Amino acid sequence: NVPDAWIPSLDSLIVKGSNAEIWDKDNNRYLDYVGGYAVLNTGHLNPRVVKNVEEQLKNYSHSCFAFAPHENAVKVAEQINKRYPIEDHTKTFLVNSGAEAIENATKIARYHTKRKNIIAFKGGFHGRTYLAMGLTGKNNPYKNGFGPFPEFIYHADYPYAYRDITDEMAIESVNNILKNKVDIDDTAAFVVEIQLGEGGYIPSSINFLEELKNIAIKNDILLIFDEVQTGFGRTGEMFGADTVGVTPDIATLAKGIAGGFPLAAVVGKSEIMDSIHDAGIGSTFGASPISCAAALGVLEVFDKDDLMNHTKKQATMMNQSLNRLMSESSFIGDVRGYGTMLGVEIVEDQDSKIPGKDLALNIIDNCKNNGLLLVNCGLEGNVIRFMGPLTTPLEQVEEALEIFNKSVINI
Repeated sequence: NVPDAWIPSLDSLIVKGSNAEIWDKDNNRYLDYVGGYAVLNTGHLNPRVVKNVEEQLKNYSHSCFAFAPHENAVKVAEQINKRYPIEDHTKTFLVNSGAEAIENATKIARYHTKRKNIIAFKGGFHGRTYLAMGLTGKNNPYKNGFGPFPEFIYHADYPYAYRDITDEMAIESVNNILKNKVDIDDTAAFVVEIQLGEGGYIPSSINFLEELKNIAIKNDILLIFDEVQTGFGRTGEMFGADTVGVTPDIATLAKGIAGGFPLAAVVGKSEIMDSIHDAGIGSTFGASPISCAAALGVLEVFDKDDLMNHTKKQATMMNQSLNRLMSESSFIGDVRGYGTMLGVEIVEDQDSKIPGKDLALNIIDNCKNNGLLLVNCGLEGNVIRFMGPLTTPLEQVEEALEIFNKSVINI
């Protein structure tokens, strides 16, 4: 009934979820460290999210904001404007998904600057719609066979310390594009992830982002942060920009924003967001009152449940355990990431650093058989990533780490 390309990782249908746990139809219980692909920062069926959604459903189910506005969307936009660290007054546009958000962010940047070119980064992932695919810097499997892509998008190197791509080399790659491949006066924006998601859970350095921002300011180029995966606590602070202390002109948010309901946001400086002509942006289901109610519940969790302190305790536990395991295993090459957004790079051996995709998949399979769900990422598919709920009880974090350690040792 569904296309062959839409391949599920789990063999059995899930029937129940509770915070960091899910159960399939055969009553197998798993710790969910996939979390709907980094969506469930506040867990399955968080009570604050559920309560808000139930209350909204007593009133009405949908209204297109562009025709009949509603309070939930206004409140969500107001909260994002208050919380996201952009050095100016901001406004927020609400849509459905990360891909839709980055499409709109790029569209707004080009319209505002009256410039054409966009520079994104190798390894970056921005979605599966056409422009988002063009921005994506990972060909397999996302772009293969779907081209040609927009000719105004260029890709620079992203810093990758483990593979010897330094900050200086990445910045040189940006400057090379600006000098030799594009008209610098016709370049609208840089689009960058603070930490690569699908590209291998590779964190950029503060230095790299500061240098990139300096280039942007010097040349009147807008800086767009794709925070679809790094937002809402994943990096140890509310947003990745808080973690690195570098602020963009525009940012995109999605995934963890609404506790499993479809919602995304483009937040940017007001002068940029207001430059679009009337009805130049819009979305039928964007700013859904139900999704916005869920998002307000998510923000309550952060505000009232001391979630960031809990997240930092998780990150400490995970880093200690995974780094200890790396010192004991010949085929863990690197452990990296901000906050709980941790990636473990699997190699055939630590000296050669040859990517070990088959080893990674075997470890993931071992984990699944022992009740822990994980998936891989990276240009070579050899990085195992942790995307569990930030609300995971510490005893379940410990359980997940024990399963992972045993699964690695038993390879």
